[in-house]
Amino acid sequence: MNILPYKLKTTNEQLTSRAGLLVVGQIMKQLELSKSIDNYFPAPKSNRGIPASSYLETLILMQHEGSFHLDDVKHFHDDEALTQVLGIQKIPKASAIGNWLRRMGNNGQGLKSLSDVNKGVLKAALHRCKGITLDIDATEIISHKADAQWTYNKNQGYMPMVGHIAEVGMVVACDFRTGNTSPAKDNLAFIQQCKAALPQDCYIKFLRIDAAGYQAKIIQYCEEQGIHYAIRAKMSVSIKEYIETLEETDWQPLIHKNGEVSQHQSTCRTVHWITGHETPLTLVIQRKAIKGQLELDMDTATDSTELAEQGYIYRSIVTDQEDWTDSQIIHWYNQRGEDSENRIKELKIDFGGDVLPCSDFGANALYFMISALSFNLLALMRLFLPEELAHHRVMTIRWRLYAIAAKVVRTGRQIFIKMKRKHQELLEAVLARIRLIEPVVI
Repeated sequence: MNILPYKLKTTNEQLTSRAGLLVVGQIMKQLELSKSIDNYFPAPKSNRGIPASSYLETLILMQHEGSFHLDDVKHFHDDEALTQVLGIQKIPKASAIGNWLRRMGNNGQGLKSLSDVNKGVLKAALHRCKGITLDIDATEIISHKADAQWTYNKNQGYMPMVGHIAEVGMVVACDFRTGNTSPAKDNLAFIQQCKAALPQDCYIKFLRIDAAGYQAKIIQYCEEQGIHYAIRAKMSVSIKEYIETLEETDWQPLIHKNGEVSQHQSTCRTVHWITGHETPLTLVIQRKAIKGQLELDMDTATDSTELAEQGYIYRSIVTDQEDWTDSQIIHWYNQRGEDSENRIKELKIDFGGDVLPCSDFGANALYFMISALSFNLLALMRLFLPEELAHHRVMTIRWRLYAIAAKVVRTGRQIFIKMKRKHQELLEAVLARIRLIEPVVI
């Protein structure tokens, strides 16, 4: 029998495998997050009650670590070395966290308070940036909770709307919706919700949205507020008829970002009317050569955003950016795929936004927004991380930064964290950058 030459023994030394979470603790400390949370959330009703900051900071640490279920809080209960380093006095149990989520989620106070806390994180990241680009998009969360409804994708779940600030990649607001809610419903109200969720001296300068925002009232609002917009238009019968009248000379080749002329894509520009809007709009039509694409019947697909005909697939964008070229408008609109759609994937996959811990709608809505707050803290961290880490997803940051093995030694009034030299150098470099973040007042 081949047996490796080792012996198992126990030790009373304080050990942790997640010393790098000190970075998350330092960010929360720099932002005075605990003070902000307890300022906006209701105080516990007794001296023995747990403050809101303990619940929220515990959930944030769990989500950064990669634990998305309430029962995973026991990992922190068992890691005395980590809690000692982070200065955590009391960690709530899973049942207490669930009760707090339900209590705060059902009275509406939790979401309002969390939005106010999030303003501080946004302000720290935006700094001197005042005019922001807002990207909004709906996302599907598949779930089999008791109140889950059928989505348009024929899945049971929820359909939250998420607003992102493109300049810093942060979530500005969320509207947690039932699965059977149309992505086009109340989008103007959500845009206004995003505006209210911004720090006081910030405003929406640009708006990008898919066909769910192809509404006269949204376009009218943007024009009244001075918001420049690019909205995916629905391919109506009138647009189809116009495309059929175009000659080959009416099309201009698309210019790629690197300056090269596209051989397979072209654009044209025209004026366009939308029901409910009195003045004509600028419409940019893009076509791309596709082999084997079937032709769509516009009589039965009037809500489609694409038209396939004569070997091309057509899409269009409504915009007020008349001074930009067609190619600039298309590239700018397509950037929302990176600034919004990919960020939503990170929110759901990397921070457990699609793992709903409760059977209560309000509690799950609050938990989803807490996941967004955790994601925003990572986005803020990315602004200060070394180059070799700044562009990675949190999954890479977890094993390269958070998962550092260390021994914690307390002597007198000092705490020493002992680790390998390369880990010490990395952690010191990151912490030095994080300490440059200035606390903000909202």
